[in-house]
Amino acid sequence: MTLRIRLILGLLGLMAVGLSIAATASAVALRSYLVNQTDRQLRGGQTLISARGLALIASAAPLLGGAELRRTVAPTAFLLELRRPDGSALAVAGDGDAPVPSGELLAHIDHLDGRIQRGTPFSLKVGDASYRAVVGTLPGGVTDLIALPMRPVANATTRLIVVESAAGAVVLALTGEAAWLLLGRGLRPLREIVRTAGAIAGGDLARRIPPGPPRTETGQLATALNAMLGQIQAAFEDRRRSTDRLRQFVADASHELRTPLTSIRGYVDLLRQGIVPPTGTGDALRRVHDEVRRMGNLVDDLLYLAHLDEARPLEQSVVDLAALARDAVADAAAVEPARPLAVQAPDHCPVVGDPDALRQVIGNLLANVRAHTPPLTPAEVSLTAGDDRVCLQVRDEGPGMGPADIERAFDRFYRAAGSRGGGRVGSGLGMAIVAAVAAAHGGTATVDSAFGAGTIVRFVLPSAGVEDLAASRSVALS
Repeated sequence: MTLRIRLILGLLGLMAVGLSIAATASAVALRSYLVNQTDRQLRGGQTLISARGLALIASAAPLLGGAELRRTVAPTAFLLELRRPDGSALAVAGDGDAPVPSGELLAHIDHLDGRIQRGTPFSLKVGDASYRAVVGTLPGGVTDLIALPMRPVANATTRLIVVESAAGAVVLALTGEAAWLLLGRGLRPLREIVRTAGAIAGGDLARRIPPGPPRTETGQLATALNAMLGQIQAAFEDRRRSTDRLRQFVADASHELRTPLTSIRGYVDLLRQGIVPPTGTGDALRRVHDEVRRMGNLVDDLLYLAHLDEARPLEQSVVDLAALARDAVADAAAVEPARPLAVQAPDHCPVVGDPDALRQVIGNLLANVRAHTPPLTPAEVSLTAGDDRVCLQVRDEGPGMGPADIERAFDRFYRAAGSRGGGRVGSGLGMAIVAAVAAAHGGTATVDSAFGAGTIVRFVLPSAGVEDLAASRSVALS
């Protein structure tokens, strides 16, 4: 059964139990009230007989017939039965309408003496008829019994039960109809959730659940599920992009490794076949060595990126970034003495990080300047320190990059259009390493460039934690 039907059946079952308990309680209360009223009437009847002259009735009872005794008692709703001292009994219906039992009521009473002594009303069953009766004694040894039939009480109780049963059935029917409509409206968001889940299972990851009132459980469920679906969609998109990047990475790595391997294989085949003259052997071996070195650098970069991708903790130590910048500029000047290079940095700029990784970042940025700008293009390395961050900036006055190149500047194996072709240098992993190192240190790497306006690469690191790390190391040394 559906949830809607189960809820309705449960509701109707609880209501039926509640109505049954209420009906039973009301029927019991009514019967108890009517029985108490009957008992009061019996006591009143006993008092009435005493007031009308018990001695006269007792003396006249042997002489009067039923009609005379009935007129003497006066019209009442009681059944009156007298037992003479000789054991004979006389039964009289006071109003003439109450059925007179064929048998004697006094003959059906157990423990008559005890009943007389107590003088309280009691229930009496004769055949199919039920009575409430009270017994006593009159002067002259006459035993009297006053009884009232319980049929009116039973009829009133039965009528109440019938009315309550009919009303309960109507209430249950109306409640079931109202619950069917209300639950159908209330469970509509759940049906939307089911349809949305089916659509998502069919591949529609952008499908969302219509939002409901925020204070209702279904509205809160829809909001939570939409947030979860958004995260799932984002995770699927990230997985797809990661798979695409991995596929592209494997293809690019295979291409980059194939090029030097092809050159090495070609030169080795020429040397083995003796096609290279003796005077060209040294040049061929130098070319083989260059390709091997280039392939080794590529493999080293790939391994380093894999190390960073695994999110292994880097060495954490206090590094003077200003000293690393000056050393890197000096190394770049040694490679290209004619290029104008400048450094704008404070005397000291301590940061927490891996010195080898930070040194490689600055070297990669300066290598990009050499690879993508003409030999005499000026470049500048500047270092600024703020309250919570340190910014290393490498700026050149080269030809710059377009928006498409800027967007993919940190992609692996990506080279700007000006660096491609036969004269290209590098593996296209330098900027990817810069971004990975920045992320591993909790920082960022960005590129700002335009055609004809040069290029600025910013490498930003958090400066917090230097004092704590220095203090902890000083305590450890002490």
